[in-house]
Amino acid sequence: MTVRRDHVTARRDRVVAGPRGDGPSALVDLEAVRAAAGSVPDPEIRRTLTELDLLDEIELGSDGDVMVRYHLTSPLCPSPFAIDIGREVRRRVEAVPGVRACRVDIHDHFTAAEISQQVNDGVVDAPPAWL
Repeated sequence: MTVRRDHVTARRDRVVAGPRGDGPSALVDLEAVRAAAGSVPDPEIRRTLTELDLLDEIELGSDGDVMVRYHLTSPLCPSPFAIDIGREVRRRVEAVPGVRACRVDIHDHFTAAEISQQVNDGVVDAPPAWL
């Protein structure tokens, strides 16, 4: 499905959309973003975020920015794995045509704020070594 909205939020199987627009998000395919984010595997379980039902929300902004919110299999997931997963989500979503930038927000982890900051700071140009 190609989304033609100024603002779209997808919560698992529900989409809430704002007013129509002609900005960059009009060209961003929500399903492509969901597929890209959901294709990232958990490094220990070797199943994808989609298979594990860990994607919580995808939000498309009017300027081509995307917000992906997800949680991990455990609130005590080792921080290096959590950071790698988040960065890989960001890298894959930013490769989707029409996406200008992706912010990844993790929750339900005991160091969620610190992990989110490390995931979203700087450029992500290579997949993690465990992929």
